[in-house]
Amino acid sequence: MTDDSNKLQEILDELSKDATHIISSPSTIKQLQDKGLPIQSTFTTFEEYIDKLFTEKRRNALDLVKKLPQLDNAIASGVIADIYEEIRSSYALGIFTSTIINSILLMEFAMRDRLYKERLKHDPNSPWEDLEKLDMDALIQQLFKNSIITKEEKEKLVDFSKNFRNPYFHINIQKLTKGVVIARLPQINVATQEVIELKNVDASKHKFLWFAAKRFFDKYHVIGVVNYCVDWTNKLLKYQEL
Repeated sequence: MTDDSNKLQEILDELSKDATHIISSPSTIKQLQDKGLPIQSTFTTFEEYIDKLFTEKRRNALDLVKKLPQLDNAIASGVIADIYEEIRSSYALGIFTSTIINSILLMEFAMRDRLYKERLKHDPNSPWEDLEKLDMDALIQQLFKNSIITKEEKEKLVDFSKNFRNPYFHINIQKLTKGVVIARLPQINVATQEVIELKNVDASKHKFLWFAAKRFFDKYHVIGVVNYCVDWTNKLLKYQEL
């Protein structure tokens, strides 16, 4: 490499030290390769990928699982048990998007199951299919109408559905990343080798940062969402028997 390329390599090595993400466009990668920097595309075999994945995930799996809330033993539901197992396995592996989605699915199913048992008291032939036509907001209203939840509980559930569940399920990623701030974001102009360091960057204003910011969002919110949804599942179903 030329002296110019060596200097650029040194700058990149310094900027990437302890970095969790490096973001670049294909054209910039091509410029770096043209300057002789050792940037290569590599292929990882499926076996290597699996070995590395489970080695990394295993380190924290036990500590993570210990934090999970438990379902009440009185709940006898195969669906609830299987969804909870999805929550536990994904949380242990640090796959927090799956953990959050399955936690919400757990609570939403518990709402349907609770309403179904209420309807069976009045009509033993009440069809389950009718409940599957209701979204979460409608389920909340039905729970309130049947005096299963209080007005205050209804309002809190509506707020959760509107401001967390819906944006998350519809991947409103910019909305989710509002409030996520990148403390330090160094940038380099490959042509001039000028380094600019931005500080306290609002991730929601930069599309290329959205998914990295969502990972932080998930890690921050995941256990709170799990606790919330499992707590509601226990409240709705643990005392209910046909």
